[in-house]
Amino acid sequence: MKPRFSVLTPAAMTGLTARTVGCVLALTAGACGTPQDSKPPAAESVAQAPVQPASAAGKAAVVRTPTLGEIAKKVAEAAQQAPAADAENLQKAIKASRGDAKVLKALYVKPQLRFYDAQGTLGADGQAVLALLADLDHHGLDKAGYRLAAIDGANAKIAEAFSHVRQVGQSAGSPRAVAVAAAAAKWLHSGEGSEVVLAQAGGDQLNAESLRALDGKIAEIIAAVAQARQVVWLADLELQRAVVRYMVDMQLGRPAHPLNYTAPSAVAHLADSQAEKITGWLGAKTGKQAQVMHDAWPTHPQYALLLESYNQYKKLVDAGGWKPLPKQAAKSVKQGDSGPFVEALRTRLAAEGYDPGLGGTRFDEALREVVVTFQSRHQLDADGVVSHTTVVELDVPAEQRLRQIQLALERLRESEGRDPGDTYIWVNIAFQKLWAVMDGKLEQTHRTVVGNNDTDTDQITQMKGKINRTKMFSHKMTRVILAPRWYPTQRVVELEIQKHLATEPNYLEKHDYVREVQGDGTEVYYQKSGPENLLGEVKFQGPNKYNIYLHDTNAKALFARARRAYSHGCIRTQDPVTLADLVLGRDRGMSSKEIRDAIKEKEEKIVNLKTPLSVHIDYVSAAVDEDGNTVFGADVYGYDQAFFDGQLPVKEAEEYKAASVKGL
Repeated sequence: MKPRFSVLTPAAMTGLTARTVGCVLALTAGACGTPQDSKPPAAESVAQAPVQPASAAGKAAVVRTPTLGEIAKKVAEAAQQAPAADAENLQKAIKASRGDAKVLKALYVKPQLRFYDAQGTLGADGQAVLALLADLDHHGLDKAGYRLAAIDGANAKIAEAFSHVRQVGQSAGSPRAVAVAAAAAKWLHSGEGSEVVLAQAGGDQLNAESLRALDGKIAEIIAAVAQARQVVWLADLELQRAVVRYMVDMQLGRPAHPLNYTAPSAVAHLADSQAEKITGWLGAKTGKQAQVMHDAWPTHPQYALLLESYNQYKKLVDAGGWKPLPKQAAKSVKQGDSGPFVEALRTRLAAEGYDPGLGGTRFDEALREVVVTFQSRHQLDADGVVSHTTVVELDVPAEQRLRQIQLALERLRESEGRDPGDTYIWVNIAFQKLWAVMDGKLEQTHRTVVGNNDTDTDQITQMKGKINRTKMFSHKMTRVILAPRWYPTQRVVELEIQKHLATEPNYLEKHDYVREVQGDGTEVYYQKSGPENLLGEVKFQGPNKYNIYLHDTNAKALFARARRAYSHGCIRTQDPVTLADLVLGRDRGMSSKEIRDAIKEKEEKIVNLKTPLSVHIDYVSAAVDEDGNTVFGADVYGYDQAFFDGQLPVKEAEEYKAASVKGL
């Protein structure tokens, strides 16, 4: 997606925020006076003073008139000294920027304005940067670190400083002297000029009075331009600091991750600790900073889709959103019922853009169909009956839905799979759903069952808590196992299988388990392929530290439920043979018949992939479905609520000391 940047007007550029001017400007506001050695030499000062003739007291005083060359010499000396003063002031400002100093020093290794020109005009790149900064809410970015007030203040100071330069020049006397003063100011701004330029502006036509008036103002012009130059540099620096923060927020911070959480105080230091990386992104891209910022957006297709969802729900919020429903008289309301609640329900659905028809207080078929649609888009049982769980979702304010979309955008930025490529599998825990994308095209979607949210204990690892939650991570699928055996973990063997064997001696045979004794005397248990196998007919595996993988299941009834968090951490996948057809057909050229024949043999067959397939597992509770509708998933682990309550990071488990393991 190529960026579309709008050019901002001067008013818009200074209207990003109403906060007061930031401290960087305050630190150096009075540091730039008249450059050293810019005062007229002593001899010239004497020459300009009235000279009293030795004879004839009472004669009129004679005042010396400076030449245009002498005026040009003063301007030239000041222009020559200006770059050194700029560099010194820039380094002071960089040093004062504290946490951003390291990366700014690298970006401004050669004193060169990156966004403004010498006349204080913001270029196209700077305007595009401001357009992106004006859109921070759209991405759900925290404005706190962007110093928007300082940017506003810096632009205002540029306008003030250049206005002052013009005012000083306009006080130089005659119109021709004013024109020469403007030429001198331009020379001081750009560093390019000469006596010839001043002459061409009309300096060679100035009379003695105008030359003296111009000369009397030249020191003030030099000081005013020096101040204006400094203000432009500070504004440039402020805008670059915002670009740096944008890159930190887009690429490095994790303020919404429930486990690998980056606190705001730590985010503020990422520019310093990751200076080399940020400099690599921005350093060689002078004139293209806005493009680098846009390129930092995740390429996950859901990101662009959710930006559109934000626009949709922002309009709903701006229109006033919707009110909570009145209290229900019955436990549920369904087709055939009537009354004020039904009319309020119809109004509520219409406020979100649904079309519930014109049935008024009567719950008719048209309203039922809309309720079913709403339920399906909020991961509810789509039965058309308005029960308490449906009312809970209906009563979520529009503002909260907008924040949920912003949080989803943040979670995608933080994802290991934020840039998934063209071919991958995406599992969204919050929706308990899998998307299979091949060569940039969505080929299949599958319902899944993810880890449960129960409090559990693992006496083997001595941990207690929410230990069955499916983790958020990315890995590579390296093989597909047809008719897999299931090798239970040591925890399952000791806490479940051996427990059953104590009361049911034939438990292994009854459930197709095999116990093998290895050469070193250790026992290995596995469950044979077949209808009893807990992994079902297919297993999709790749190495990862959590030992989490996709697989079939013999408990298929759970896929019919709207919310499906029931596993011990692995991801049970509905209709996995169809997914195997897609993966193995593409990678190994296997036909659907070959795959099914191998499964029917009930002998484990391992098929290694020629090209490992990326699998990304995320927790994103707002998304856009295949039909382009914004949908909201279940906060099954409470990660969203923890974020909104400021309770991150979450603590999922803690050490647990078991008195005994054997025989439990």
